[in-house]
This record gives sequence, C-alpha cells and structure tokens, in this order.
Amino acid sequence: MRQFGKLKNGFWNKRGGHVCSGTTGLSRFLVVFVAFLLGLLLAGGPVDVSTQEATADGDLRLVNVDTDTVENLTTATSPSGRLEIFNDPDGDGTGEWKGICDDRLGTLGTAENGNIRVVGRQEARVACRQLGFSGGVPITQLALPSSAAGNPSAYYLLDELECSGSEDRILGEGKCKHLPRGENDCGHKEAFGVTCEAPTANNDAVGYIAIRGTEPKTGVTVSADHSEITDADGKPTAENAFSYQWIRSDIVWNETVIPGATAFTYTLQEADEEKWVKVRIRFEDNAGNSEELESHEAGPIYTDKPDGSLRLITTTDVSTGQQSGSNQGLLQIFDDKSKRWKGVCDDNWDDMDAEVACKQLGYSSGGTANEGIIWIGYPSLLFLLDEVGCDGTEDTLLECDHAGRGVHDCTSWEYAGVTCSAN
Repeated sequence: MRQFGKLKNGFWNKRGGHVCSGTTGLSRFLVVFVAFLLGLLLAGGPVDVSTQEATADGDLRLVNVDTDTVENLTTATSPSGRLEIFNDPDGDGTGEWKGICDDRLGTLGTAENGNIRVVGRQEARVACRQLGFSGGVPITQLALPSSAAGNPSAYYLLDELECSGSEDRILGEGKCKHLPRGENDCGHKEAFGVTCEAPTANNDAVGYIAIRGTEPKTGVTVSADHSEITDADGKPTAENAFSYQWIRSDIVWNETVIPGATAFTYTLQEADEEKWVKVRIRFEDNAGNSEELESHEAGPIYTDKPDGSLRLITTTDVSTGQQSGSNQGLLQIFDDKSKRWKGVCDDNWDDMDAEVACKQLGYSSGGTANEGIIWIGYPSLLFLLDEVGCDGTEDTLLECDHAGRGVHDCTSWEYAGVTCSAN
C-alpha cells in the first residue's frame, strides 16, 4: 500500500519533512489539488461493516456494556450486548445512535412454558433477525454509555417496544409498535439488550400480520390479513395452504387457545371480554418448510352492551372465604367512552340507590346497599360515579344524581355493592 507523508502547511511531503521552498506556484497548486482529490476519495470510501457504523435509519448494533465498544458481528458466533438503533428520520446520514428502553420487556414465565408469553422474547428475536442472527434472548436493566449519564432520557429513542415476532426490522411502517420517537420515561440502567444465537441466512417467513376489523368489540367479526408475509423460499399462493389458530391473552399474558377458532375469520365472544386476541398462522412454503407466524394482539376486547350497563362481580369474604351469591356482589358500570367497566363509589350509597341498580339488573323487587368493598387486582381510583343519589323512580343508575362522570374522591376500598332480592 502506498504510504503518504504528513500534511504540513497545506502540502504533502512523502518523507515527512518540509516542502522545498523553491517549489513553483503551479507545482504547489497541483500538489494541493491532488491532496484535495485524495481527501475526497478517503472520505467517500466504503464503511467497515464490522464496526456496524451504518447510516440507515433504524439500523441496529450491539455494544459491549463492559468496554463500551461496538461488537464485531463479522466474527461473532453468539453476540450479546446493549442494543442501539440509528436515528436518522431525514435519511441524510447525520443521525446518531440511540438506545431502546426495557419497559415491558422483562421476561415473564419461562421459555419451556408454552402457555405463557415471554415478554421481550419476540422483540429480541426481531432484533437478532435484523442483525443477521437466529434466536434472541432479552436482556434488561443494562447500563447506559458514559456519555448519556448526565441526561439518560435523551439517550432513548424507543420505549414501550412491542413486536409480534414476525417483523424483519424493529423500526419502520408496519413493523414493531412503540411510543413516538424520543418519548420515554426511562433512566439509568433501563437499556434493552439481546443475546443472539448463530449467524443465519434467515430465510424464514417474515411480515406484518394484521387483524382486520372495525373495532375490538364483542360481536364484531375480525379477519387475519397475512398479505404482507414474505418468504425467500416462496410463500404459497393458495389460501387453503394456510391454517389459523386464534388465541386470547389475559392481563398477565397467559395465553389460551380458543377452541374451534381455526378459520380465516373469528367473531369476538363474551369470553374474550377484557382480554386480547391474536392469530397464529401456519403454512408450508414452496420449498417444503413449515412456517409459523403470529400477529400483534388486538384489544382489550370490550362489551357490546349500552353505556351505563351494570353487572355484579362475585366477592369473597376474607374472614370466612365464602363467596357471594349470584344476586349480590360488587357493582360495576360500563363506561362506553373508555370502553371499560368501572366502579361506583360508596359515598352516600344507600338502599334507594341499590334498589334502582337491582331493578336495572333485572330484579323485580328491592335491594340492599353493600359498602366498603375492596377491589383487589385492578387499578385503584377506577370509578365512574360518586355521590349517587336516586329517588327510586329512575330506570338506570346513570339517571340518578351524581357528582359527574369520573368525578370522585374515592380509593380502592370504597367500592359499592348490592344484594338484590331474589326474583
């Protein structure tokens, strides 16, 4: 390789010494011009891909948290480290490397337990796939680079990351879900990382699978749209080559296969209420490989009942362990605006109010007010009505006087209940 001397006073000197003072003006111009061209060539040369210093928006790299150096993926067999993503929405190459917050990406359950979603595993697998590796195990609570110590929130580009596992990249239209760029509430030691397995050509099918429907509401029929799936081995074109399995998840991601829900479409049931649904698609590609992909969850599913509908939730006496009967329990009211069941506060709650509630629930004769019920397992302060005052002529609880929808000063041990007289 040709060696060049030092640049001194604007001139190249092959031996590293001073340029002779007798050089003519033209010669000096040519030397400067050659140096200028050389500088352009050096600046425009190819980037060493092993450093992962890519310049495309959404590119990923792994950083060793102990040495704060970028992992060399060219020689790595099972790389591990803090995941960083290149932020360059304008595409002009002047972006910077940012982090991904680990909120909601800690593991839940175990890899061996197929009935529990391992939160973070889908996101890790998508990251490793984008980096050119198989597998993907999430790592959380990683330290930030020293340069971000003074302002950790500014370091994070993505927060609340959620992938279905079918994507080929984290960032982009129709890819993983996340909060708007830069929006986060993350601090020190909340960076997300991954451990990948072996390098792979990765011809697995990828793509965005959507659940199409008007809204996540009971009675609505939704459908699986897998038109965006791509596969290097060739996705089959015949619709009968695909099989479907609809799955519901509860608030802690316990997954339950919905019996009989194996068609292209699915009608949301009452059993899906307050849960999430997704679809798992299987097919055999044209090369004979079995492929399996999943959609994002859609939900939470909400009831098709009118605004202000009531229901009774069974309660348990903590001292005796005895459960309430079907005609008594904690009273809940449906708020169509938020699409959630909420509580009624027991401030000034009396038998007259309970009588109206029981009448709305379908009981022909009176009711007794129950107070001070603790709603365990749900967020506190989840109330729709407070200071309810009925005169007994109302058909629904919403028609009674109250402090205003959502206006209350109640806590999680002030939920109202009723005991309705059996018909």
